[in-house]
Amino acid sequence: MSPDPGANSNIGGLIKSSPDAIVIANPETKAIVEVNRSAEEFFGYTQAELRSMDVLGLHPADERERYERLFETHFREQPAVISQFDDGSPVFAVTATDDQIPVEINAWAIGNAEQDQPLFHGVFRDVSERLRRQRKLQRQNEQLDEFASVISHDLRNPLNVAQGRGALLEQECESEHIDPLQSALSRMEEIVEDTLTLARNGQRVGKTEPVSLVSAIGKCWELVATSAATLEIEDDITIRADPDRVRHICENLLRNSVEHGGDDVIVRIGQADEATIYFEDDGPGIPEDERDLVFDPGYSSASDGTGFGLAIVQRIAEAHGWDITLTQSESGGVRFELSDVEIL
Repeated sequence: MSPDPGANSNIGGLIKSSPDAIVIANPETKAIVEVNRSAEEFFGYTQAELRSMDVLGLHPADERERYERLFETHFREQPAVISQFDDGSPVFAVTATDDQIPVEINAWAIGNAEQDQPLFHGVFRDVSERLRRQRKLQRQNEQLDEFASVISHDLRNPLNVAQGRGALLEQECESEHIDPLQSALSRMEEIVEDTLTLARNGQRVGKTEPVSLVSAIGKCWELVATSAATLEIEDDITIRADPDRVRHICENLLRNSVEHGGDDVIVRIGQADEATIYFEDDGPGIPEDERDLVFDPGYSSASDGTGFGLAIVQRIAEAHGWDITLTQSESGGVRFELSDVEIL
């Protein structure tokens, strides 16, 4: 709740320095009584023009009754954050040039010493970019669900049949073509499994809990063909995360270092700062002009790589609210940093 500013003369001082567009209005007449300079810039009207309008005039004219009901329902004495109607459609503000901007309105009542009735106080924020990201994510999830359905039903079943027939063929005869056939089928199975992981689990996390990275990494290290590679864990780190998804991250990052760093690669894992952990190695690294591509599904510098491992890592990190970046380690290898991590 905003503090009581006292008289109307004090309201201007209260909002003048705010970078957000602020509109103060009479909740009964809807007349605008005060605005700040940011509102002038946001709506494209002068402050004098805004003070001659009512608050419903800042919304689509052909939906005035709908916005009036929204105003009456939510803009009372209790604080409200409004960005959409009950049907999920966004709330729009209309500028002087008739541009419609999706907005989030933080609204509450403020005291008014000149009248008994409180005034409506609304902070308008442009959420165009947020909606764009949400729609993009929704489209991606829909596409991933379609991929998962196709892979699960249209590819996996005939692949299982082909693998079974290949096993029978190996029992019945000898041929130089059998081993390449089995290798190709195994390769297809890897691609199917990685794609399903990306589609079904990449952008979802389950219940989060304290996870020991030492324990998670140790289990993954046992599963990865590490050859003569060396693992160095420099910090005992516990994070809050989905343990299953964290194991996916660790396994894919470890496998990436081992497969690309050479037989004797050294992999180091530690804590960079209070909210950042890192995975790095002393391998050949990745050229700077290719670093933005490594998280794209299908990208791989190895002839036998599926190209989904790092895409899975990025999706899981984003699902946790983390950022992942790729840079170069001090020894010239790769360094992945996961930031905004809750380290316990």
